[in-house]
Amino acid sequence: MRRLPALVAALLLPAANPILLGTAVSTGALLVSQASAMAQSTEAGAKAAQAITVRIEGATQGSGVLVNRDGNRYTVLTAWHVVSSQRPGEELDIFVRDGSRQQLEQGSIKRLGEVDLAVLTFTSSNSYEVAQIGDIKSVSMGNPIWVSGFPLPSSAVPTRLMRFIKGDVIANATVAIPDGYQLLYDNQTLPGVSGGAVLNAQGQLVGIHGKAEKADQISESRGKAVATGTNQGVPISYYKQYTLGESIVASSTQSTTADDFLAQAALILSKGLFRDTNSEQDALNVISLAESALRLNPNSSDAYSFRARGRLTIGQNKGAIEDVTKALSLNPSNWIALFARGNAKAALEDLQGAIDDFSQVIAISPQYDFAYSNRGTIRGELGDKQGAIADYSQAISLNPQHGEHYFNRGNFRDDLGDKQGAITDYSQAISLNPKDSKVYFNRGFVRYELGDMQGAVNDYSQALAFNNNDADAYNNRANARLALSDNYGACSDYKTSASLGSQSMIDYLKGGDGAWCRNMP
Repeated sequence: MRRLPALVAALLLPAANPILLGTAVSTGALLVSQASAMAQSTEAGAKAAQAITVRIEGATQGSGVLVNRDGNRYTVLTAWHVVSSQRPGEELDIFVRDGSRQQLEQGSIKRLGEVDLAVLTFTSSNSYEVAQIGDIKSVSMGNPIWVSGFPLPSSAVPTRLMRFIKGDVIANATVAIPDGYQLLYDNQTLPGVSGGAVLNAQGQLVGIHGKAEKADQISESRGKAVATGTNQGVPISYYKQYTLGESIVASSTQSTTADDFLAQAALILSKGLFRDTNSEQDALNVISLAESALRLNPNSSDAYSFRARGRLTIGQNKGAIEDVTKALSLNPSNWIALFARGNAKAALEDLQGAIDDFSQVIAISPQYDFAYSNRGTIRGELGDKQGAIADYSQAISLNPQHGEHYFNRGNFRDDLGDKQGAITDYSQAISLNPKDSKVYFNRGFVRYELGDMQGAVNDYSQALAFNNNDADAYNNRANARLALSDNYGACSDYKTSASLGSQSMIDYLKGGDGAWCRNMP
C-alpha cells in the first residue's frame, strides 16, 4: 500500500470587481481610457519597483526595499522573518538595482515592534532611489496592487530575477492581526519574494510582502483537501510609526469593517485546517466571520469565497458551490472561486466538472501551480497518468520549492513503471520536507519493489521516526527485514503493527502462517 496524492484547497482569494459601464455608446472609449491608464500605472509602478527593490542573500534569502537615505547610509525595510536567523557577525549581502553588492552594516538589524518587519542599513557612495511612502488608507478591496521581489531559482528561471506581480486587494484591515498581516491580496508570489515591496497604483510603497500561499499535506485521500494560507503583507503604517518614534501598534483592537472580519478569517485559514480536532470549529468560525463581513458588505465576492472555504472544510460541498456561484456572479474573473468550485465538484465526484474548473483557472491565471497539481490529481484518477505527470511537471516549473508536487509526480511515475523517476522525485520531496513521513514510506515501497531491501528498511525507519503510530510502516518494514533474514526484527515489527490495530497482522499472528512469530519471545 502506498500513500496517495491529495487535492490542495486554497484559501479563496478574489480577483478585482468587474467594471460597471454606463451606456453602450461610451463603452469603447471608456475601456480604451481605462486600459491606457492601467498601462501607464503599471509602467510607472514597474519603474519604481526596479529602482527600490533589493535582493537579500544571507542566512535566509529574501527581498527588501530601499526606504531612506541619510548621507551615505541607506535603510532597507524587509520582513523580520527574512533576517531573524541572521547571527551577529554573519555576512549578509544586499544587491541593488545596478547589480552591485552592498554589505550589511553589522548590528543594524532591528525588528519593528512585534510585527513581521525589520530594518537594516548599509553604506555606499553611490546614489540610489528610495521608495515613495504611500498612504495605506488609499488601498481598498478590489484595487489593483503590485508586489515586487526576487523569487528563488527554479528550473524555468535558474537565477533570482526580479518579478513585478499584479494582483488585487482582498482586504485592508485596521484590526490587530498577529505579525501585522492586515493587508491581503491575491498576487501569485513565490518563496524569495518575502520582504519585497507592495505598491499601489501610483507606485507608492504601501506595505511589505510577508507570506505567500503555502500548502501543507494533511491527508492521503482526495476527500480531505488541505488548506493554504493567504498572500499577506504588513501595512506601511507600522514603518511610519517607527520613523516617528511612536509605539508600533494596530489602530484598532475590535473588528468593525468587512475587511477586519475577512482578515480574521484569513488568519484562521492560513494556519491550515484538518490539523487537529479543532478544525471543524475553525471552519465554523470562518463561516461566522464571512457572514459578519456580508452583513456589512452584501456584495462582497470575497466574503462569499471565504464562506465557501469554510463550508468545503466541513463537507458542505453543495453550499460551497452555491457560495462560489454567488461570488462569480459578483466577480466573473474570480479565479480562486473557480478553484474552490473545482474542489467542491471533486468532492461530489463530478471529476470532469472539476477538471473543467481547474482548466478555467489555468486559462485566467496560468502561473497558479496548485491549479495544475489539482487537475493532475483528477486526471490521474480518471486514468490519464501521463496527463497527470505533465500537470505536476508544470506545477514544479512554477513552484519548485513545493515538495508535494514532487511527491505526487513520483506516485504517478511509479504507476507507469518509472521506478527510478519516482525515487528521484521522492528524494527531492524529502530534501524540501525532510520530516514528511509519507514520502519516506513511498520511497521505501518503491525500493522494496526494486529489491533494495536495506534501502526500504532505512526509509521505513525514517518514516517511523516521524510517525511511530503507522501500523503499515511497521508491517512493510517487517517484510523487508524478513527478506534480509532478520527474523527477530521482522517479528517485532509485525507484533507492533498488530498492537496498533492492523487487522491483517492480527489475523496473521493468530493463524498458522504466523506461528513462528507468535511463539518468538
